[in-house]
Amino acid sequence: MPRVSRNEWTALAGAALIGTMIVYGLVASMGDAARRFHEGPLRAVFGDGTFEQLESGRQQPLHYIGSDRTAPDFTLNDRQGRPYTLSEHRGHVVVLNFWTINCGPCVEEMPKLDQLAQLVGPWEDVEVVGVSIDSGWDEVARIMPPNPHINYLFDPTNSVVGPEYGSNLFPETWIIDKDGVIRFRYDGGFDWSQPVVLNLIDSYR
Repeated sequence: MPRVSRNEWTALAGAALIGTMIVYGLVASMGDAARRFHEGPLRAVFGDGTFEQLESGRQQPLHYIGSDRTAPDFTLNDRQGRPYTLSEHRGHVVVLNFWTINCGPCVEEMPKLDQLAQLVGPWEDVEVVGVSIDSGWDEVARIMPPNPHINYLFDPTNSVVGPEYGSNLFPETWIIDKDGVIRFRYDGGFDWSQPVVLNLIDSYR
């Protein structure tokens, strides 16, 4: 077996160290890129300051991100009177919007939310569901497009929206992942047709 001089050992050790550092740097860069990819849509929706508060676990009265809360189950009727049970839609990402016709920002954001429902239509594992505390479809139909893309449900006694989800101010939008876990809540109106929203929803698929 050929002998290796001390200088050669030093050179080999130095090369190995450099190689290790390069591999470590690549792994760290990949992890950083993945983190930025995940954070990007959330930062775009919430803004940097609010996102950093939410990410650090500080209380934020208006919004939420996390993965430790299961969405309360419910059964409500849709606009045709058919029952919709949330837990039966496991395996789908559900975008849940709470609203009422008497809420100006709700009505204002509704066309954008309908556009979102149209955009995610090809994704068979995503649903956009609007839950209204109004009496039923007859009360809200006058502001609706002829063929809405949103699946509208009604909670006229407010037995779900308030007691189960704690929602009192509208509009309020939640994203529930495929396992039924609440991952996101946004209080207030928003342009849900923006491409960044598609990226956000896609991150939970």
